[in-house]
Amino acid sequence: MAEATHHEGHHSNTVRLLGREITVEGGVYTVVFVGLAILTVIEVLSAEYLKGAIHDAPSAAATLQAIKAVLLLGIAIIKAGLVIWFYMHLRDEKPLLAVVLLLPLLIATLSIMYLLAIPPGGYAV
Repeated sequence: MAEATHHEGHHSNTVRLLGREITVEGGVYTVVFVGLAILTVIEVLSAEYLKGAIHDAPSAAATLQAIKAVLLLGIAIIKAGLVIWFYMHLRDEKPLLAVVLLLPLLIATLSIMYLLAIPPGGYAV
């Protein structure tokens, strides 16, 4: 039967962030979970608020739609980053793996932003 390996000095309530070691009572995973929950609440509230604002101001609908898309996309990227970094343990991997994961994410994000910039009716030639 395989035994779990334990890294000396590596506890679930200690994390190295920006070159500093940070200890969090209650555990890092709990703090990340609470952060994800808070970001989810912000996502839902901002989407509903902007939905109402778009309905109330049809003249600014295109601008508000763009703000909504960028805001929700940004929050989704932050949440995905937290899950990948902490729960999938990317922080313990070699830096090349981070590049391999982040490069397609950057390309996809730029592609989505480009597609959001195109008017719904397309460009008149």
